[in-house]
Amino acid sequence: MASCPKCGEKLKLTDIKPNCPHCNTNLLYYKIEERLEVDALNAEREHAHTQKKLDRAKAAMAGGPFAIARDVLLVLTICAFLLPLAKLSAAGPFFEASRTFTAIELVTELMEFDFGALGLMGSKIVGTATVFFALSIVTIALALVCALLQLIFSFLSCSPKGFIRNTIFAVLGVVFSVGSIVTFSLFIKSMEKVLPGFMNGSVGFGIYVVIAMFLLVLALNIFIKVKDAVKVEYKPCYIGKDNMLFEDFAAIYGDKEITLDMVVENADKFMKTKEEKAAEALAEAANVGQ
Repeated sequence: MASCPKCGEKLKLTDIKPNCPHCNTNLLYYKIEERLEVDALNAEREHAHTQKKLDRAKAAMAGGPFAIARDVLLVLTICAFLLPLAKLSAAGPFFEASRTFTAIELVTELMEFDFGALGLMGSKIVGTATVFFALSIVTIALALVCALLQLIFSFLSCSPKGFIRNTIFAVLGVVFSVGSIVTFSLFIKSMEKVLPGFMNGSVGFGIYVVIAMFLLVLALNIFIKVKDAVKVEYKPCYIGKDNMLFEDFAAIYGDKEITLDMVVENADKFMKTKEEKAAEALAEAANVGQ
């Protein structure tokens, strides 16, 4: 329930007149200039916060040669998934097939996959091999997700939690990539054990390139953090009619939402420009001289 801004008395839903029924204050125009100033100050405060975020994003993406080098490595990490990741070959009495897999082919296979085949996991013969094969697909897919997230969130690299975020993505990318190598190798060993000579496979060089790219991104992020190699140049933002620098304003009044009471208490500072303050100071000096 609303209350009168002047007397503080509660207003009922039936109080539809523009004046307060208790003190007869016009609710619409009561301290209208101060309320407009509150809106203006809060808008300028939000703009200052947004501008800082934009400055950090600009520095993260193009804030010098190391930032650009990171962008290139992030793109190359994704491109590395287009290299051969694994090779499978199968041979039987009446057929022989061989295929090399990249990330695109794996995604295509997943989209066309018959999930009813997952019932093979319960098989006593190929159940273990099927589990390892599924895990190898899942881990390489998760590694690709980490590579994509690295690139998507790269514009936040200069944010307070940017280094931690980048480190987590790179480390997880390495872990999932290594996990895909291990599980795929176990899949091949399991198949050779239960069906010797039927299926052969090997890990492609592409997965090692993927791991190397993740490690390079991680090393570069650590270097940038330790050496402070990417500098953020903040554009100055001003607030209030006297165009006070936002950092100075926040140091004096705090970086919080500006209220009507704050503006009323500091009306001389918030409601007047520098020129108006200077004119008043000259007028006071002239009165003292007289």
